[in-house]
Amino acid sequence: MEKVINFLGTFFDINVFSITRLILAVVIFVAFFILKSLLARVIIRIFGVKGKENIRSNSFYRPLKLLFISIGLYAALLTLGPTEMMRSFVNKAFRVILIILGTYAVANLVAPGSKFEKAITKKMTKANDSMIRMICKFLKIFVYIVGVMVIISELGFNINGIIAGIGIGSAALALAAQDTASNIIGAFMIMIDKPFEVGEWIKVDTIEGAVEEFTFRSTRIRESSNSVVAIPNSTIVNSSIINWSRLQKRRISIDLTLEFDTSLKKVADVQNDLLILLENEPNIIKDSLYVKFNEIKANGYNLKVFCYTPIINYMDYMDYLNTINFKIMHTLNNHKVNLAFNSQSIYLKR
Repeated sequence: MEKVINFLGTFFDINVFSITRLILAVVIFVAFFILKSLLARVIIRIFGVKGKENIRSNSFYRPLKLLFISIGLYAALLTLGPTEMMRSFVNKAFRVILIILGTYAVANLVAPGSKFEKAITKKMTKANDSMIRMICKFLKIFVYIVGVMVIISELGFNINGIIAGIGIGSAALALAAQDTASNIIGAFMIMIDKPFEVGEWIKVDTIEGAVEEFTFRSTRIRESSNSVVAIPNSTIVNSSIINWSRLQKRRISIDLTLEFDTSLKKVADVQNDLLILLENEPNIIKDSLYVKFNEIKANGYNLKVFCYTPIINYMDYMDYLNTINFKIMHTLNNHKVNLAFNSQSIYLKR
C-alpha cells in the first residue's frame, strides 16, 4: 500500500488526494462520457444543423463527442489534485488534444463529400466536379499539415528549424519523385484547361472510354471492355484528347455504289428521292445535307450521302443510323436498283 501511495505521490498531492476526490473524478468522467452525444447534439443544434438534417453527418459531431470525453478526463484529473509537474503535463496534453480535435473538425468540414464541397458545387455551376473535389482534398491535406505544425510548436520545438529541414528534405525528395511531381502539376493543368469531366467519354492516344475517377496522380478510364486503365496525368497533358461527349453534332456519311447496268436516269431518280427522304427527316441538319453522284468507281456509280444529326448520345445515334439505313435500302428496292459488289472485271486479250 505504501508503494502505491508513493507512486501516486509522484503525480498527485497526497495531502489533497482522497477517496472522495477519486469518486468525484470518476463521476465527472463517466458523466461527460455518457452525455457526450447529447452535448454534441445540443451544440450543433445551437450553431449549425436546423430542421430534420441528420446530425450524425455533421462534420463537427464526432470531434465534439471526443472533445467532451477529453474535457471529462481533464476535469477528473484536476479534481484529483495533481502536482505542479503533473498539472503542467495535463494542461499541455489537453491543449494538444484540442488542436488535434480542431484540426480533425476543420478537415472534415472541407473534405470531399462534405457540405462545404456541395455548397461550392452549387454556387459554381460551371465548375468541374473533379476540380472541386481535388481542391477539397488539397485543403484537407493543408489543414492537417498546419495542425501538425501547431502541435510541434505547442510541444516546444523550433518550427523554423523544422521548416528549413523540410525544405532541404523536400528538394531531395523532389529529385527522387519527379514523376509524382509532374503528375500533380499535370492534374492542376487538367483542372485549369478542363478538357474533360468525370463521366465523359474520351480518347487519349489508343485508350478510349468513360472517365471514372480523376486524382492527383492519374485519371482512370473505363473502356468498353469494362476494364479500367489508369493513365498518369503527365501523359494526358502531353497527349491529344478527343472528348466525344462534347460533340455538338454527329456525322452521317454513306457511300452507295450502284451497278453499272443502272441507267443514268435511275441514278438521278435515286439521288433525288434520297435527298427528299433525308430533307423530311426531323433529326437531320438540313444545311449540312447533300446527296451527290461524286465518283465513277471501277465497279459502279457512287452516290455520296452526307449530313449531320444533332443526336449526340452514341446508342441513340446508332439507333437512328439503323433507321436511316433501312429507309435508304427501301428507296433502292423501290427503284429496283442493286448495290455493286466490291469487284473488278478482268479482260484477257488473245
